[in-house]
Formats: sequence, C-alpha cells, structure tokens
Amino acid sequence: MTKRLMEEFPPVSSEAWRAAVEKDLKGADFDKKLVKKSLDGLTLKPYFRAEDLPNPLPEVPRDAKEGNRWATREEIRESDLGEANAHILRSLRRGADELAVYLYPIGADVRTSGDFKRLVEEVWLDAAPIHWLCGPLSAPTLALLTSEMRDQGKDPAALQGAVEFDPITDACAGWVQSAQDWKARFVDLGGVLLREYPSLSVLTIRASLYEKAGASLAQEISIAAGLLMEYLTAAREAWGDDVLPEVVRRTEIRFGVGTNYFLEIAKVRAARWVISQVVAAFGVTDALPKFHGVTTSSNKTLYDPNNNLLRGTIEAMAAVMGGVDSLSVAAYDQGYHAPDEFSEHLARNTTTLLRDEAHLGVINDPLKGSYTVERLTHDLAHAVWELVKSYETFGGFVQAWESGTIGDEIRRVSNERAAGVSRRRRTIVGTTVYPNLHELRLPDVQPRGAMFQIEAPTWHDAREGISTGKELNQWFTVSRVPSTPLDSFRPSWPYEHLRLRTERFVLTGERRPLVILAEFGDLTMRKARVGFVAGFLGVGGYDVQTRIVTTPEELANVAQSEKPDAIVLCSSDPEYLPFAEALPKNLSANLIVAGQPETSEALLAAGVTEFLHIRCDLLETLGAYHDKFGIPEIPMNEPLDPRQMLAGSNA
Repeated sequence: MTKRLMEEFPPVSSEAWRAAVEKDLKGADFDKKLVKKSLDGLTLKPYFRAEDLPNPLPEVPRDAKEGNRWATREEIRESDLGEANAHILRSLRRGADELAVYLYPIGADVRTSGDFKRLVEEVWLDAAPIHWLCGPLSAPTLALLTSEMRDQGKDPAALQGAVEFDPITDACAGWVQSAQDWKARFVDLGGVLLREYPSLSVLTIRASLYEKAGASLAQEISIAAGLLMEYLTAAREAWGDDVLPEVVRRTEIRFGVGTNYFLEIAKVRAARWVISQVVAAFGVTDALPKFHGVTTSSNKTLYDPNNNLLRGTIEAMAAVMGGVDSLSVAAYDQGYHAPDEFSEHLARNTTTLLRDEAHLGVINDPLKGSYTVERLTHDLAHAVWELVKSYETFGGFVQAWESGTIGDEIRRVSNERAAGVSRRRRTIVGTTVYPNLHELRLPDVQPRGAMFQIEAPTWHDAREGISTGKELNQWFTVSRVPSTPLDSFRPSWPYEHLRLRTERFVLTGERRPLVILAEFGDLTMRKARVGFVAGFLGVGGYDVQTRIVTTPEELANVAQSEKPDAIVLCSSDPEYLPFAEALPKNLSANLIVAGQPETSEALLAAGVTEFLHIRCDLLETLGAYHDKFGIPEIPMNEPLDPRQMLAGSNA
C-alpha cells in the first residue's frame, strides 16, 4: 500500500526546529530577535506547532452553508446627486451585491425629498440591500425612504439593508448633543424597525469607527461586544426576551480590517466566537449578528497611493478567510478625493478575484485547524473577555466610556502606534520609507466639509418633518463636533502633513529646500549612509541630491555655487573630523553628519550643527528641519484637517 505523503518524512521536534533557527541567527537571541508582542499583549512567534494548539479549540460559529460566501458591498461616496445616482446604477449592473450609500453631510448632498428622488432615480429600492450611512439622522432617512417607496407605489416593508442605527456610538463620537438619551432613541426607532420593516437591520454596531480611532484588535471586538450587551439589555427591558433572537438576527457589526494578515483573520474568527457567547448569555443560541468587514482607512496613504491597492487586497483576503458575511473594499484613492470609475472598478473586482479566481469562496472556515490561526484566535478571544469584564466593573460599556477609561486606552494604543512609526520601528512604504521625491499631491486633495452636531429627532418628529418639507440640515446645530477619543487616527498623516507643507511652500514661489549629501571616503559606509539619509530626509519632501566629493575645498565650491539649505557629510566615522575641520567656517548651510561618531564634540566645535542617525525621532527631526528651512506651518484643521481630508471608509 502506498504511504501517505507525510508518513514518508520523520517527525521533527520543536527543539530541532529552534536549533536550526538559532544556527541561522549566528548567536542572536531567539526570543529577542524573532518573538514579538502585539498591541494586545499576544505572543507572536515565528512559527507555531501542534503543541501550540489550544485545548479545546475555540468553536468558531459559521453559517451551515456550502463554501465560504460573502456579499460584495460597494460604497457610494459622491456628494453630487447625479454622480452618486450614476454610481449606484453602475455598481448594481457590474456585480455589487449590496450598496453602502453615504448621505449628507459626508456623502450625497440629500437635504429634501426632492434631492432624495434625484439620488434614487431609476433605482429599485427593494431589489437589493442598501445600507444608508447617515449617522444620527437614521429616523429622517427612514422617513425619506418610506415616502419614496410609497411614491413609487411600493410597500415600505419591502426595503432591504439598513438605516445605520447605533445611538451609543453617535454619542461617543460627539455627533449628538446629549449622550443620555441613547436608550430612548433605541427603543423609539428600534421598535419601529422591528414592527414595520422586517428586512431592515435594527442595529448597525460601528466597531470600525473605534478601530479607525486607533483601537487595538481586542479593543475593537470588546467594544462591539460591550455595545451589543447594552442594546440587548435595553431590548429585553423594552420588549421582553422573546424578541431578542429577532434583534440579534437583524444586527450588523462592522469591523475594520487591516494588513496584519494572520492577526486580522484571527480577529474576525475571535469576534464570531465572542459574540456567540454574548448572545448565548441572553438566551439566544440559534442566531448571530451579521459580520461586515471594511478595509480600513487607518493605514491608507496619500503619497504613493498605489500601495493602497496592495493593502486593500491583503485586508480583503484576511476578512473573507476569517469569515465575514459581507465586505466593502475601499477605493485606493478615496482618502484624498472622490474615487473615479477606474478606482471603484478595482475595488469591486478585488472581491470578485478572491472569490472566482483565487477560489477563496470554496471552503467554509478554510484555516480551521491552522496552528497559527487557532492559537491567535484563542489568545485574542481571551484578551477580549478580559476587556469585557473590565467594562462590567463599571456597570457596562456606557459607564466605562463615560468614565474615560476606554477612551484613555484607545489613545494609549494610538500613541504607541504613532511612536512606532516615529521611532522607525514600523514603516509606511511610500511615506516614511522609500518616498517618491517627485510626487506631488497637494493639487489632488479635496477637503471635506466640517461635521456639526445633530439634534437627533424621534421617529414621530422625523416623519412629520419630512412630510411637511423639513430639510435634513435643519436638524443640525451650530456646534462643531468636539474632539473625542473617536477622532480619526492615521499614523501616516503627520508625515503627509510635512510633505504638503513643503509642497505649499514651493507653490508660493519659494525654492524647495535643497539638501546636498556629500559622499566621500570609505565606499561601503558612505553608500549605506547616503541611502539612509536620502530616505530619512525625503520624507520631508526636500530636494535631496548626492555629490561625490574628494576634498573639503570641492565641497566648499559646491556649497558656494548651489547654496544648499543643508549639507550632510556621508562617510565613515574616522574620516569625518579631518574633513570637517578643513571646511570653511562661513558655510551658509547647516552642516550635518550622518551617524553618531565618537568624535561628536570635536565635530561640533568644527562647525557641525547636528547628527542624523538611526536613533533620531523621525517626526521630531523633520519638524525641526522644516522650522530651520522656513517652511510655514499649516494649521491642522485649516485647510487640511486629517479627519476631513482623509475621512476614510469607516465613517
């Protein structure tokens, strides 16, 4: 009898694996070099083996269906009503299963019933699920939909999708004036949705907003669980236990999905397991919410945006491998201007390729049994439970949020992420490493309008208001949305801001700051340091040019003729001091040394102003150079506020 393939290979112990790796490390410490900790404290090893599997395995609930199927949900973001309408029709014709339509003030400029008619012209509102992303304006949006369906001679009960409704998050984000009335709002509109609109979601829990603010994986899941517990408790008090399965079935939880591939797969799986435990605690064992994934905006970049295509593809793969029920892939360029037909086509076809060509839709839970994924799923789920239990010590999520504890923890994690970039422990390709020095983005940026607080109406007031011609913007107050822990966070933004400052400086007629890298001496060291410095300073958008020089006099002539703003000496440590001492003392440029040689004090005495080396803080150093070069600041909220310019896909 033919042996099975793996039986032909002898088993290899973990000790043997480790010994082989340590041999390649040539004396470096295995744990320090290769074992990492995630932001949630999970141990990330370079490999996992059978003995790492948890016992028992977490039983991740999946739909009892053949294959791994998900719905493709395309986002409609255009503010112009005609363009948004054309996009809706185009999406439905070209393969989108569902739509997510952003409404005023961050999307389609719908303010009246007439505007809404223009938006949905020739659209069969009952033909496919449409999710209306409307923030606290859920009630008036539902009233608009109801009115339009009746005008078309259709039953409003046939509507599919959702008017996104998450009143607690509305309050957490500062979008409504009062955080105290969330329960009354939930019971009011939630009851209407339950009774009269059987195919619309009752809840859309926007966990992705917390991820977009910088929350870790465990924080995002635990917040979703905490919110669901609050809503189910309120539903039980208002309507009794019998209605809870229906509320659960008609709840959607929206997660942001990033590029940390295996961890993100584990996040979706852990979320399914944790949420199943939450609803079971309320006596619901035969229903689960729908899980929607959206490729996150928090890691997308303004510069070198084609990299966003790669990021979005990895994120989409992780989402579907983890088990989302539906998925939105953000257009790669939507962060800084309205996506065009080409970029929306690429986003839509990403999921089509994964399903039809990569065949990721064939197997249900394809990574079940994977040592790595099962271990990470288990560990992440336990980290989530610890956070959920901490909320319960305050009396639930709402009280924990109002105490400031959750917001402080989100800020702590986002600060840790930012510090990782600034200290060059984490790289952002095209932005903090390998920048394209010829790339200009300022002309492309389309700032978004400011967000204002909203007087969230009741269902009765919204229905009456819409029927009498009240406009959506009449529910807005004059108050701007205050800063909250849910402010958008993108680690790349401060570096993009530096580049945009440089671009605007040049557009005002000033010369782009010129930095000359003076390359001399030891070939290996000078090449290495030129590469490091060019990448470091390129992040600031400066004109970085290399000159090979042989003598200090030659460099002095270069400085006199080209008048650079800074000169960086790039060579080996022993060669710096004699070269610097022979330079004229009247050089007009800042004189910088690449590295941190032992002769630093003598070099300072010879006219060197500073040293550029691997331990320099990237953001702090470039900010100081901007000041030295006379590049004026752009206020962070005028005209390029990151929350407005790059609002992202998780709003």
